[in-house]
This record gives sequence, C-alpha cells and structure tokens, in this order.
Amino acid sequence: MNLTEPTPRGGVFVIVLLLYAAVICLAAFRAQPPPPKPADAPTSQFSAVRAKSVLQQLVGNGAPHPVGSAADAAVRDGIVAQLRELGYQPRVQDSFVCGEFGQCAEVKNVVARLDGEGASGAVLVSAHYDSVPAGPGASDDGAGTVSVLEIARALKASPPLHHPVIFLLDEGEEAGLFGAVAFVQDDPWAKDVRADVNMDNRGTSGPTAMFETGSANQWLIRLFAKSIHHADGTSLSYTVYKTLPNDTDFTIFKHAGYQGFNFAFINDVAHYHTPLDNFANASAASIQEEGESGLDAVRALANSDLNFGPPSDAVYAGLFGWKTIWWPAHETAGLAVLALVLLLIEAAVLVRRGQMRMKAYVIGLFAWPSILIASMVAGVVLQWLVGKGGGIPTNWVAHPAPLLIAFWALGFAVAAAVGVVFARLAGFWGLWTGIWVWWVVVALVLGILAPGLSYFFVVPSVAAGIFGLAILFAGRGGQGLIAVGTVIPAVVAAIAGFGMLWFLYAALGNVFLAGIAVSVAMIAAPLAPFAGAVSSGNRWKFPSLAVLVAVIGAVAASLVPPFSATSPEGLNLQYHLDADTDQSQWLAYPSSGRLPPALMHAASFVRAQAAIYPWDASTPFAAVAPTLGLAAPELTIQSVTPSQGKYQYDVLLKSPRGAPRIILGFPPNVDVDSVSASGHSIPPFDSRMLRYTHGWHLYGDVDVPADGLEMKFTLPSAAPVEALLLDESYGLPPQGAFLGNARPDTAVANNSGDAVTVTRRITLKPQ
Repeated sequence: MNLTEPTPRGGVFVIVLLLYAAVICLAAFRAQPPPPKPADAPTSQFSAVRAKSVLQQLVGNGAPHPVGSAADAAVRDGIVAQLRELGYQPRVQDSFVCGEFGQCAEVKNVVARLDGEGASGAVLVSAHYDSVPAGPGASDDGAGTVSVLEIARALKASPPLHHPVIFLLDEGEEAGLFGAVAFVQDDPWAKDVRADVNMDNRGTSGPTAMFETGSANQWLIRLFAKSIHHADGTSLSYTVYKTLPNDTDFTIFKHAGYQGFNFAFINDVAHYHTPLDNFANASAASIQEEGESGLDAVRALANSDLNFGPPSDAVYAGLFGWKTIWWPAHETAGLAVLALVLLLIEAAVLVRRGQMRMKAYVIGLFAWPSILIASMVAGVVLQWLVGKGGGIPTNWVAHPAPLLIAFWALGFAVAAAVGVVFARLAGFWGLWTGIWVWWVVVALVLGILAPGLSYFFVVPSVAAGIFGLAILFAGRGGQGLIAVGTVIPAVVAAIAGFGMLWFLYAALGNVFLAGIAVSVAMIAAPLAPFAGAVSSGNRWKFPSLAVLVAVIGAVAASLVPPFSATSPEGLNLQYHLDADTDQSQWLAYPSSGRLPPALMHAASFVRAQAAIYPWDASTPFAAVAPTLGLAAPELTIQSVTPSQGKYQYDVLLKSPRGAPRIILGFPPNVDVDSVSASGHSIPPFDSRMLRYTHGWHLYGDVDVPADGLEMKFTLPSAAPVEALLLDESYGLPPQGAFLGNARPDTAVANNSGDAVTVTRRITLKPQ
C-alpha cells in the first residue's frame, strides 16, 4: 500500500472512533471529584468530612438566611464561634454600602487574620455566608464558607506562611456583592491584600473549576500549574467569563486591584438558589476538591513573592486534572504560523510527489466549512424541533441525557457524512490536509484576536504539523507510521476539545444545544478523511447510525418528564397589592412559562395581559386575591432645594408593615442623578443595567431600617414626576398557604422566592 492509500479501508476509522470514545470516557471520569478525606485526616490537610460537620451546624436546619435576617445573624454567630474555637480572634465589620445596581444594605462581615513570617502584603481567602431568600444556601455559599473555616484550621496547624492570610466571610453577596464592597471600602485590612482566593458555587455537586483569575493571568497560571493539582482551569472559560454579565465577590476584588483565583462547582444547577440547595444535597466530594484547591492556592500565594508584574494573559487548559498546559498568550500566533508553514510544506510535497492532486486539495479545503455550516444548520433545526416537541421548556431539564446524546451524535454524523461526500473528489490526503489547514487558520486568527480561545485549535494544529512531517519521511513502506501520524492529531483534538465540551451543558444549558452539535462536529472533523476511506459499501453505515441515535435521543427528550422532585423548575408565587386601586392578586411565575394544572385551578389563574412591574417584562399568571389590609410603603418629602434649575429632594422611605426591601423606581424618561442613601452615594445606572430594567432607575435598600431610609436625589426640573414605590417581604401570607400546597414537588421557589409586594404611585414635585 502506498501513500495514495494510506490506511486500511475501515480499520483505522474504527480505531479512531474507539480512541475518541476512550477520551470521552476519560472526560466523564474526570467529571467526578475525588472522594472526601475523613475526619481523622492529618491536621494540615483539608477534610470535607470535617467541613461538612461544620456546615450542618451552620445551615442544617434548612432555613434561608438572606442578608439582614435573624437567620443570617445566627449563621454569623456560628462562624464567629468556629473561628474562636480554632484560636483566632475574629471581629465583625459593620458597614452600610451601596452597590452598582442601585440598592443598599447594612452588612456584617466576619474577618480574622493569621500572621505570616513578616513579609508585606496579605492573601485573602473569601466566601459569602448569606443565602437567597428561597433557599438555605448550603452549597451557595455554605460550602465556600466551611471551606474557608477548614482552610483556617489547616493553616493554624501548619508551619507559618511567608505572608499573612486574612479570612473573610462576608454578607450580602446574593443581594448585590455588598459584603465585598464593604470590605474593600471600609475595612482597614483591605489595603494589605494583594491576592484573593474566592470560593463560590452555582450548583451542589461536580468537579471544581478555577474559572477566573486576576489580571496578572500569566503569573498566576504559572503558579497554578505548579502548585494546584485538583481543580481544572481553561483560558476559554476565563476569556468567556470576562464578557458575561455574571459577578461574584471576586469581581469587586479584581476592581480593587487584587490578583488571585475564583473557584466553583456547578453541577445540579436545578438546585441552585432553591430549597434544594440544602445540607443533604451538598456534595462532600465537591467540597473536598474545592477546599483542597483553595488551600493549595492560599499556600502557594502566601509563600510566593506576590510580585505579579504587569497585566498579562496565558493560554492554558487542564489535562483531565493531571496537568495544566500553558504558554504566554503572545506566543500563540507564532505557534499557529509554525503549524501553518509545516502543513503548507506537507501539502506542497504531497502534490509534487503526485500523491495529492491540487484539485483534490482545493476541494478538501471546502470540507471543514461544510462541516461547520451543516452542523450549525442541523443543530438549530434539531433544537427547534425538540423545543416544539416540549423537550426543552427551560434552560435545564431533569433528564438531559437524551438531549446530549442527540446533539453529540448529530455532530459525529455531520463530520462523518461530509467525509463520505468529499472522499470521491478530494481523496484521503485532500480531506486530511484541507481540514487541518483550516484548523490552523482558525488558530492563527484566534491567536491574534482572542488568544484565550485558541487552545482548542493551536495544540491539535501543532500536532498535525509535526506528525505531518513524520508522514512525509515515512516512505512508501511506512504504512504504520502513516496511520499513526494521521491519527495522533485527531486524538489530540479530542483530548483538547472533549475535556472542555463535557462541562458546557452544566455551564450554559439548553440554550447551547446547537452549539454542542457544532463543537462536537469541529472536534470530530479529523474523522472525515477516515470515514471517507471506508469501503464504498460500508461508508454510510456510521453516519446513518449516528443520525438514528440523534433522532432517538431527540424523541426521547420530548417524551421524558422535563422536571422531577430532584430537578424541579423554578416557580415563584406572590401576593401583590396595588395600593392605588386597592386591588390584590395572586401571581405565579413559572420558569417554563406553563403553570402546573393543580396550581392553575387552585386560584383560577389566567395569563396576565401585561407585566405587573414596569421594569420587568415577564407576564405572570394572575388570579384575584383577597384584600388583606396591608399598609402601603411611604415616601415623606423632608425638603426640596432648588439649585441652578434643578431640584434636590431629601425623602424618607419607610415600610410600615416592616418589609425588609424597599424600591423607588423612576421611569425611563426621568433624568434622575446625584442619588444617595443614608449619606452614601449610589453609583449611576449604566447602559447594561438599564437594559435589564427596561430603562427604569431603581434605588432602594434590601434591609431597610425600621425607622426608614433617608434618600436624596436630584430631578432636572420642577415638572411633576410619577415614580413607583414598592416594598417586598419574603414568603406568602397565611392566606396563601393553599397555593404553596398546590405547587407540585416538580416546582420550587427560586432566587427571591415567594413574596408579598405592595406598590403605589408617588408624584414628586416641588411644593
């Protein structure tokens, strides 16, 4: 067999499929965090069993503990007691702060310190201890909280570190990152901090990811690769996360100039911000990996020189938890150019030897774009069909396996089918060379424009260039070397891609299903030449089988229940009183847009004709509710001061019924500025926030004092302004218990949870 027939007709294709399957199994295996270490583990090590024992003490009663609540105070007291028991001298930092989302709060952070050997600069290790109103927050962020406490215990039992370590358990993250803001602005230790290790979680299980670093990314990744052997991280997630409107406390610390690492686990996202984020569902294995990674990171940072240098980026990815591969981002384009030169040389030699016609090479160049376009179209169509069949009513469903099987199979089907279609005109070498040239071109473009996204393309491209040289020197008798040289880049592509792809569903959900099909097709693109080399009678067997699997998966996804008691949909219930009209309504907000029949009939719900709150575009289901005689929120104008054609208002906002949250909303056409609360300036709304509020400016307090909140703001003229005043308390009134009982176990309250709201219109004009 010569170079024009480089592989057996079907054998190598089967071998590549088996190798791909092995890589996928390895990725699945890596998705399981390591077992927790027992309570009798060495004192200098992290033990999730010890940490979970503390977690049970803090949140084992299952009570939500939002900022400012009595339940949150109890959790805080427990944290202080734990730190004192460990030999620390914790203190409680009490601050009133206002965040960038127009809301303010009084928060109480718990802070402690472990002195180092005397080096300047400190390392912060942080988590938040408050929960959302809907759930007890055992994993978000009770797991982070007890990880900080277990790290504090382990460090106390270890030799001194070079730099001091500050432990921060802050309050108010869920309501607006208030605790982190308070620490940076008001705590005297904040100025000592050079780096932070933050632990926050979005699910209740799964492997830990290091998904964000500070701006000195290259310095940090060098340290990470050398010292932290548990959590994986990729420059892909780091680059993408920077573009998302998602925030954690680490966002505040980065803005303050801190370097460091942000850790999280995100599986079982259906439990996130619900009552199912409880102690029973908190994975000890996930806590072990997150806490152990956090301990490694703190030790590595505290024993370093903390000399980060200027901002810099690296391209990096974890190799199934075994090793982190990285290089400076500015070297990416050079690596891609090297791979491109090698592949072009290989193509020229193949053409010169007569082993590949130029026409075949040109045709082969169309294969990779064809795979990309065909998988995109097929993925979008399949996602639309499954959506029409009711298979994806929300972004995450209880049984995602049929969906994932369908879209993964679709990606493989497209890659193999394109190989079969192009094989007759392009031949093996035309397909192989054409696909890898495109791969290198994409690597080069990303290396110039977005190096952090390039890892998936650069590493396989370099492998193709290097092993392509081996093929050229194999000679006509080197059939085995030829097979190995063509297969290895394909396997490298699988290793580089499938490890990252495995976590995309947990990260992005059903919105990315078509993207999963495209991603699988790209990773499987090197299969195309081997699929085309299969004997003519068998070429369509694999693509046909893959399509059949995709169809069966799509049908199954439309038939299995989308929700379960362990993976429910979010469904919040509200009692709302419009104090201006004295009309009361029961409101229901199902995340699927479909109200369960039992709840629909419990109060004769119908779809509301418009949004209840003008800053919220969602239209709930509504039903007539009894009048409960609730007092409306109050706004008292204390003074109005004219100045240069504008008018500064000094008002007092109060909730006579003792609701913890109050909001004053100004409509989009009102130019309100210079807003402050209790003497603290509130940052102006930016365009990003105004998109979420449909142009409304919302200001208030998530824990309004009993005697009210003083607020000042400036309006541009004496023209009357009609604002909307709202107060909100958590949980339904006793009269709404029947609705809670009618809510099936396949639905739960989430985020802010069930609530009572009262609104009234306020006309503001100078006296």
